Amino acid sequence: MAIKAEITNVLIGILSIEGLMNDSGDFGVGLPQVSDNFSVPHKNASRDVKALLGKDFQFLKWKTPLNPKEVNVIPLERWSDLVFELAIKGNEKAIALSRALQGLSWHQLFCDAFGKKFEAEDRQRWLETRLSTKHDFRPLTDMLKKYGFKEPKEYARFVWAFQSKLGIESGTRDELDMRTLVQLQGTQVKLTAYMECGLSPWQALSKI
Repeated sequence: MAIKAEITNVLIGILSIEGLMNDSGDFGVGLPQVSDNFSVPHKNASRDVKALLGKDFQFLKWKTPLNPKEVNVIPLERWSDLVFELAIKGNEKAIALSRALQGLSWHQLFCDAFGKKFEAEDRQRWLETRLSTKHDFRPLTDMLKKYGFKEPKEYARFVWAFQSKLGIESGTRDELDMRTLVQLQGTQVKLTAYMECGLSPWQALSKI
């Protein structure tokens, strides 16, 4: 008898995948999601997944409302391995997803350690904001480049300076609380806007 599964969109901040859950409560992801999310050609998806997860890996077979035939399914624990392996291979979407989830995991660990409740809605809001800070960081560095920044140490010095104004230590962005993340996002946008209006980077920083 075929194993039946229901489908729902699993939100990961501003990203989403189609997740599956079978009648026993087990989670998985259909093979087509590999192609849809990571730009892997459909005809190569099965082969590529097996190559990345090892010769002993076997797909599960579940039936979903979207297909009269059973589809190949990757168990959730192996899906996590697959995203990691794709990221190692340089797949940009897998890298972005891994970075986002790593940040969320660290934040959850700190919440757990301090006994702070972190509900599903909080997770999504935090992750959306964290991804936005990463998205908004590129326009900021582009403006710094426009104003003559060349060496990594120049960028690092400026980032250190504006984060210090917010009380953020280097390397702690994935551990920030929601209020500080929102403040960080707003500051990055303001700095970029000031420079677009003609202020030098350090003049822009003086207005923060």
